[in-house]
Amino acid sequence: MRPIHLGLIACLGAVPAWGGDDIAAKQQFAEKASMANMFEIEAAKIEIANGRAIDAKQFARDMLRDHGRGGPLPTDAAKQDGVTISGSLDAEYQRKLDALRKSDVSNLDQAYLSTQVTAHQQTYALVKAYAKDGPNGNLKNTAAKILPDLHMHLTRVQGMANK
Repeated sequence: MRPIHLGLIACLGAVPAWGGDDIAAKQQFAEKASMANMFEIEAAKIEIANGRAIDAKQFARDMLRDHGRGGPLPTDAAKQDGVTISGSLDAEYQRKLDALRKSDVSNLDQAYLSTQVTAHQQTYALVKAYAKDGPNGNLKNTAAKILPDLHMHLTRVQGMANK
C-alpha cells in the first residue's frame, strides 16, 4: 500500500461524528476548518519563499490565492451560525510548519507537497462529512460549496506528489 493511501485511512479515522449538540458540532468543525486553512496558507508562504520546484511554487501561489479568497467563507458562515473561531494554529499544525521551515532546501518541495497531500486529504474528509451530516446552517451550506474546490486541490497535489 502506498503512503498516500495510509494517510487517507488515518484521516478518515479523524473525522468526527456530528451528532448531538449543534453549536458544539459547528464550533468543532469551524475550528478544524479554520486551522486547516491557516496551515495551508502559511505552508504555501514557506514554499514560495524557499522552494525550488516551479510546479510546487505555482501550487503554493494557487493555494494562497484560493485559500485567501475562500478562507473568509467558513469564517463568515461561522459568525452567522453564532460560532467564534480562535484564529490560531494548534500545536500539531505549528510543529508541521516548524518542520517545513527547517527542511533542507533540496527536500523542501517534496516535504511541502507531502504535507499538502495529507492536509488536503484530512480537510476534504472533514468538509465532506460535515456537508453530509453536519447540523443545518450556514456552515453546512458553505462546506458543500467549497467541497469541489477542495477535491480539485487534492487531486492536483496528489498528482504532483506522485511524480
